Amino acid sequence: MKNLIYIEQEQINQFDTLQELYEFIFGMKYFTFTEKEKFIRRYEIAFYKIKFYRLDLDIVHTKMGRLGEQYKIIDEKYNLERAFIIDDEKQFVMSLCKIPNITILESKSSNNLLTTKEKEKYKGNYIVINEVID
Repeated sequence: MKNLIYIEQEQINQFDTLQELYEFIFGMKYFTFTEKEKFIRRYEIAFYKIKFYRLDLDIVHTKMGRLGEQYKIIDEKYNLERAFIIDDEKQFVMSLCKIPNITILESKSSNNLLTTKEKEKYKGNYIVINEVID
């Protein structure tokens, strides 16, 4: 089995590297984008997933605050528990775990989303990232 497993509804995708997972989520051309284009891409994916799954989550960039339609700042204050963080790729992926229809697993032997120290308290070959962020 691979180092990372991404499950959305009943579709299972496996990846050797974090880069492969990012390319799957954001698209193959994502890493050729400017920082602004990357930000917009993360926002759009979060926006549509939240709408599709009818979730009560706010899109948040921790340096800007809570974002509304067309990535306009609504408020500098936000509730971290209700926040879908889009600061960077890793925070975005971790926020995907707040969506009930998405599960992400990481091999205990790899260091992609979690550090070895964070994994010490878990048994088994894989760690369900969703359980770590709860």
